[in-house]
Amino acid sequence: MTAQWQATQVVPVSTFEHVVPSRLLAQLNETINIERDGWRPRDGRRASDLARQFAELLRTTHAFSTMEANVRASARHWYTSTFGHEPHSDPLYVLRCVNRDMPFQSYLRHFDSHVLTLLISLQTVGEDKKNGDLVVRLKQRQRFSALSHFVIKSWLFVEHRLPLALRRIVIASDEILRGYVRIPCTPGNVYIFNGFITLHHNLNVSTGERRSLIIHYYDPEMAMAPRRLLRRVQTLIDRANYRF
Repeated sequence: MTAQWQATQVVPVSTFEHVVPSRLLAQLNETINIERDGWRPRDGRRASDLARQFAELLRTTHAFSTMEANVRASARHWYTSTFGHEPHSDPLYVLRCVNRDMPFQSYLRHFDSHVLTLLISLQTVGEDKKNGDLVVRLKQRQRFSALSHFVIKSWLFVEHRLPLALRRIVIASDEILRGYVRIPCTPGNVYIFNGFITLHHNLNVSTGERRSLIIHYYDPEMAMAPRRLLRRVQTLIDRANYRF
């Protein structure tokens, strides 16, 4: 392991190297190969039961369980000092498997609803500019409220509806003004950041498939009713894109 998690830091992402043993990594990818034909949507974002099973397998290893306990303690302290109460939400488990046939799953800038995000890289597709790497804005937001959180999420929801080419132009313009950093991802590594205050997205994929397991912890539950509405709209869009 090479880093300690902090909610705010110069580069907002901490990297823990070689956390997932190669044998377990191969087992997880083989399971995806077997299960994925039944996924709707095809990127696996709704395969939450399988994502949770993967997380439980990771917790049987000393490296992951120790790392997770340490970063959760740090994130819990930040949450309590920021919001004035203890978190009570359960972790959210997400699988994301994106390939070249899913351009609508790339360049989607967003803030997470949860404070702590763990991104476990399962499979990558090379080192060029179209390999699905994580990209984060260097400057994190310092002020937020239920209203501002809803407004920015609503704006980004609209931005996500733009064609890929236009999303890339919008983000490229913002990169010039505010500065972003690309985080090269390596299978078996874990990338940790405060997704609630860190704007981030992924590059698109030109060949192969990028696979990640993402675990979110500690939801402040801001603007819950509007968030549910946006999620319902997203479900309808998923049905159109993936032809349920």
